[in-house]
Amino acid sequence: MTDATLPPLPAPILTEATNGIISVSAIGDPTEAVVPEYEGASPGDQVKLMLVIGDKQWDYLKVLTSVEGMNITFAVERERFAKGLTAGADALLRYSISRPGQIPAMSSELKVAIVR
Repeated sequence: MTDATLPPLPAPILTEATNGIISVSAIGDPTEAVVPEYEGASPGDQVKLMLVIGDKQWDYLKVLTSVEGMNITFAVERERFAKGLTAGADALLRYSISRPGQIPAMSSELKVAIVR
């Protein structure tokens, strides 16, 4: 459970998206989703990236072992976007940061349109 009164963290970055659009035919496999460096990062933090396309959700999890000046990069398979390629399809990305005994912090959401 998260606390809605906490300010959201910045949205993740989908490195190959341009102007809110991701082109399946032009992206690498995998493509990168980046969680920006955040204040107070500590070894043991659990960072969970969530990708939602239509009624499907994929979760990617990393546990921090080092934190010096580091963005957290996740490899997202191109197939995830290709399978969601329908008229008007969007991908939604967000992440959470969890620490033992604390309420998880949630990010703002990144919304990108999926095109061929």
